[in-house]
Amino acid sequence: MLCTTRHRRVALVACLAVIATAPTARAQIITVTAGANLDADFNEVVEVPYAGFAGAYFLQVNLVHNPSAGPMFKNFQSPVSDTGAPILLDALQPFAQPLWEDFQLIALPGIPTNTPVADWHEEIFTDGWEWVLPGDERFPDLFSEGQSLINRNGEPYPWHVPPHGDAPGPNQVWAAFPAITQDNTLGIHKALLWVGTDGNRVWGDDQLDDGTPYDESSIRVWEYPTIPEPGTLSLALTATAIGLLRRQRRQ
Repeated sequence: MLCTTRHRRVALVACLAVIATAPTARAQIITVTAGANLDADFNEVVEVPYAGFAGAYFLQVNLVHNPSAGPMFKNFQSPVSDTGAPILLDALQPFAQPLWEDFQLIALPGIPTNTPVADWHEEIFTDGWEWVLPGDERFPDLFSEGQSLINRNGEPYPWHVPPHGDAPGPNQVWAAFPAITQDNTLGIHKALLWVGTDGNRVWGDDQLDDGTPYDESSIRVWEYPTIPEPGTLSLALTATAIGLLRRQRRQ
């Protein structure tokens, strides 16, 4: 399936209009509790379908920020056409998949630790995938002019990479910004990009280059607001993240 950037942008606009006006879409928004407790025994999992008619992902969530909670996991459905057929992605022909997320920050009774959100972390755990952020010169037409990774109530919002240890890798997003309080919407706009691995050039055919079967049904991501203390961050992201993934696989 071939899709030009121009066609994709028209479809994105149409889909955003549908989401903004459809009451049924708003009624189905899920509520998720998440925080930066990397030792939490429970992590909520959000399944994110691919909008084949728009060539993008759209996610709306009511987010309860509780620092004692663990990160949320997201499983992004592998790209499919509007008929449900898999879209084959060739690492030699980069084709980014836009992702539009809106997190309505809310409070829940009985959770006194609700706090504003002032930073955000995301990491892709599926090999061969990385993030594309607004302003990436490789994809000048992917986002509208002036678009920002971080948005507040639909408007671009200032952000920066927090100065703690090593810079984020291509599969990571670390963003700090002025605190966004409850009853506001935190928007995060970026894209997923398949860049392949040494043994897997094409995504979507459920096999490696040598023909070995390989599950390519979803792209796995974790994310959470608020970061640990700078001195513990690198250890947390290397040791604890692996433990979380192993626990999720057992479940």
